[in-house]
Amino acid sequence: MKCKNGVTTISSFILSMLMICMHVTGQNRDNDILTDTAKLAAYIYLNIHYPLMDLINNVEGTAVYKFEFDSILGIKEITTVNSSGSGSLDSEGRRLLWQIPMQGNEYPQNEISIHFKLEDNKIYKMHEVFEDMPEFPGGSAEINKFIFQNFIWPREAAEMGIQGSILCGFVIEKDGSINIVEVVSPLQHWFDAEAIRVIKRMPKWTPGKKNGKPVRVYFTLPVRVQLFYN
Repeated sequence: MKCKNGVTTISSFILSMLMICMHVTGQNRDNDILTDTAKLAAYIYLNIHYPLMDLINNVEGTAVYKFEFDSILGIKEITTVNSSGSGSLDSEGRRLLWQIPMQGNEYPQNEISIHFKLEDNKIYKMHEVFEDMPEFPGGSAEINKFIFQNFIWPREAAEMGIQGSILCGFVIEKDGSINIVEVVSPLQHWFDAEAIRVIKRMPKWTPGKKNGKPVRVYFTLPVRVQLFYN
């Protein structure tokens, strides 16, 4: 197809490539996770973010999924064939499958199951982890630096001269990501919301380990709010 100036247009090609790139964002080329039962189980164990309400309510089960394909884009959809009994667990299973590295043409044409197990997703407190404790990148000294560099003072609260500490709790997942952030001891709602925002932006931690395996750990962190005058 030619433009009026004689230059071949590549807009359709770029659009197609953009759609493909969007479809596989964040994926790499480890090609055997879906075809190796042990690797799939290890991937699920490490990357699952077990929904909090299902954990509290002791919900577990098995969900069965099926890949649906498109002749151009490859995977078009992942559908739940049999539910685990929980919509939030089913959604987490689909999220996990979407994030599995590119498999080329080796995606299974048959159904695939994910087993949701409570025992693999217990949230431990710090004193229950007897081996490697979770660690922020660069160590504890870098935590305060990260908070200081990313914390935005709400103007209204700053003008009121509010100071103090916010005690925040959050879960460090088995893959080191941050999840389920809460305020345990509040200070003021502007600052409380900002503390949550900053903690959610933290880079991945080195996860805690128990019996040689990464585990979910509940961590508490005081966020100090202090005015500085020139």
